[in-house]
Amino acid sequence: MMITFTAVDGKFYTIFSLLFAIGCAIQYQRAMKKGMAFRPFFHRRMSWLLVIGLIHLCLIWLGDILTLYAILGFALLWFIDVPDDRLLLWAVVFIMLPVVNWILIYPLSFDYPKTVEALGNRLALWLGNDSPAMTSMQAYLQNDRWEIFFKTNLSNAFNRWSRLFEEGRPFKVFGVFLIGLWAGRKITYANLLDNTLLLKKVAMWGLSVGIAFSALRTYCLFFADADEFWSLVETVAYALGTVPLAMGYAAAFALYYRQKTIVFLEAAGRMALTNYLMQTVIGIALFYGIGLGLAGKLGFTVVLLLAFFVFGLQSLSSILWLRKFKQGPLEKFWRARTQSTAA
Repeated sequence: MMITFTAVDGKFYTIFSLLFAIGCAIQYQRAMKKGMAFRPFFHRRMSWLLVIGLIHLCLIWLGDILTLYAILGFALLWFIDVPDDRLLLWAVVFIMLPVVNWILIYPLSFDYPKTVEALGNRLALWLGNDSPAMTSMQAYLQNDRWEIFFKTNLSNAFNRWSRLFEEGRPFKVFGVFLIGLWAGRKITYANLLDNTLLLKKVAMWGLSVGIAFSALRTYCLFFADADEFWSLVETVAYALGTVPLAMGYAAAFALYYRQKTIVFLEAAGRMALTNYLMQTVIGIALFYGIGLGLAGKLGFTVVLLLAFFVFGLQSLSSILWLRKFKQGPLEKFWRARTQSTAA
């Protein structure tokens, strides 16, 4: 479990953040070539992503990431024309801001995440939600009443953002966005994916530095004392480990992808929004009390194999879907809403 925590935790949503911003950069360059106004288009795109994300967060799954991406997507437009060197400098600043965030919350006692959490508790009282599911994850997963499920999701949406603020994730994700914006430019104008020397360097240094600091973070969380010193060390290790390791993974995959197209990953990626939301539906159906209630009843290995099985099915269904249609159903909905609003 500790190996998985070191190698996996936080790394793949970081890669997804990178890809999200790369997509933004490529869309921007295409719009410029066509003489289109990019900012109004991207505002509409992020607005609809925010709608989808809020529905997902407040009614379906507390772990939603789309809402955060949409909000940060609006801010990304402020940096769309920033020169490359300043862009990377800002990326470093934002990636390290969780350390400043930690100092504000703990030594300086400016615990603003608690204020956000309090809003969720007030909403729970207003909704009349006094169920144990409100404060206990185990009770939440075992709950078999739809009414409690929706009330808990709605009020705990504030608690979700409280935790995001506490760990400084918005800063880190935005820093990765800026790296993705830089990478998207280089892919478009400098054939970044053909620069094997640079990709090898990023892979080597990213994996080396990332594994070292990620291992330190694992030690902090599993073995070190629960005091402020080790909490600070864990925050620094998270900042210096997660992003480099994710970049190392991304560069290594890009090197491999140059040699061989992975059809099932490509198809799943083209339907990323559909597959992401469907994983929520599948997970609730399998593990929650309102579904089969399997949470806590399966071992780690079984859950891991089940995850690979579900993704394999999604990849296969994506291939079959894209043989008949150009886009996934939710991708089509998102694009249609954006275009119809423009009209």
